[in-house]
Amino acid sequence: MKKVLWLVGLLAVGGGGYLAASHLSGGAFPTLGLPLGGDLGWLRKTTMSFWEDIQFKDFERAATYHAPDKQDGVDIPYLIERLFGVKPEGLDIMEYEIVMAEVDSTGLRARVKTRLKVKLLFLDKIKSREFMLFFHRETVDSPWTMELETSLRSLDVDEDKKH
Repeated sequence: MKKVLWLVGLLAVGGGGYLAASHLSGGAFPTLGLPLGGDLGWLRKTTMSFWEDIQFKDFERAATYHAPDKQDGVDIPYLIERLFGVKPEGLDIMEYEIVMAEVDSTGLRARVKTRLKVKLLFLDKIKSREFMLFFHRETVDSPWTMELETSLRSLDVDEDKKH
């Protein structure tokens, strides 16, 4: 009976330690469906969901990660073409992984670095690329929104500044 209690206690401590490590890692470890990891866990999960939507060409859903007032204006197929240099139908996202996620000191800005392995179907080439996705929110209690389109927009040159 003592051995069974020791085994149960050891499993409880090990499981609790794993869940604590999952939470403290910001969701970097699998959390068995539990909402652990705080903001970093949410950002990792959302980024994975975003790339899955892109992988399955669900561009309407991929636009929902942006601010509600910008969702109708986000042209995901155009952004994909700018990112990869091919039309979305010529792109096969084979793998994607989170390299790192971080939130700034204010808790209002975040970035998630992802690594993608893609096949350019029309060119019959496989490429690996890394992308940084940026997230923002108004207050620490507000929901996070992605700003993919702003990082791909061409810069307006300010003629009054030296370059």
